[in-house]
Amino acid sequence: MNAGDTFLIPLPGTSLDSHLWMVISDPMRDPEHVVLVNLTSWRADKDQACIVLPGDHPYLTKKSCVNFRGSKVQRVSDLESLLTSGQLTSHAPLSTALLARIRCAVADSRMPLEHAAILADQGLVGF
Repeated sequence: MNAGDTFLIPLPGTSLDSHLWMVISDPMRDPEHVVLVNLTSWRADKDQACIVLPGDHPYLTKKSCVNFRGSKVQRVSDLESLLTSGQLTSHAPLSTALLARIRCAVADSRMPLEHAAILADQGLVGF
């Protein structure tokens, strides 16, 4: 599991849903606290900190936004277990530019402070 990896978890009953999830922390620095965010359909009432469009990632077919408020923290070992068991479906990784845009948007987002603090501790975002 690497920064910028993306995946779906299509099976019901998991702690994550079927949105495209993205690893935005550095799992090599802290494999116990991997910060994940997902993409969700754009609406005016959603977090506007990072808007993404078709062409920004192969998965996108419409204007979307990063759901910082719904961020999750998982362990690398748990994510790799889901991958091995087939409960996680990998997709194309984020481009370096898109990963950087998402990280830069954290400071202006609705991400829970404890999740943003993990990214700050890794030197990936500033406040």
